[in-house]
Amino acid sequence: MNFFVFDLEATCWPDNRGKEQEIIEIGACIIDPYGSIKSTFNSFVRPVMNPGLSPYCKGLTHISQKDVDNARIFPQVIDKMMDWAELPDEEYIFCAWGSADLKLMQSNAALHRFELEWLCPYVDIKSQYHQRKDIPTPSGLYKVLKQHGMEFEGERHRALSDALNLSRIIVRYIDEWVY
Repeated sequence: MNFFVFDLEATCWPDNRGKEQEIIEIGACIIDPYGSIKSTFNSFVRPVMNPGLSPYCKGLTHISQKDVDNARIFPQVIDKMMDWAELPDEEYIFCAWGSADLKLMQSNAALHRFELEWLCPYVDIKSQYHQRKDIPTPSGLYKVLKQHGMEFEGERHRALSDALNLSRIIVRYIDEWVY
């Protein structure tokens, strides 16, 4: 079965408390069972609740207001992504670094009344990696790559770069993930 590796970037503020985040970028790649990347997907998403990006968010992600203003809204981008991945016809193991991206995808789907029944099985790579390595305090992806002698490739806090870097960890342990 193929792995569908995704990462999300979202609206953010120095203090996110009390503000619901919306996805502003989706990056994904498909890895075949042998560890080769078959295809990639990347798209900006226009937020609807808080359409203006905070200076903090623009600085962290390097995503501009123009990028999201010119983007489609969440349901349209998800439809485009599903077409790219041939969902629901193809079966995947969905993977991300931690549970935050899954929760963000679910909350944005609820906001837009969009069904995500196809988003399973889901593997929290961060959790499984740290459990398998018996590491009690989880680290970020950047640190895990460094521990394996790998440099982060691309731009940090950008969805496709993060998904592609996560793919490198997935491929390294491709036969060990539980789903």
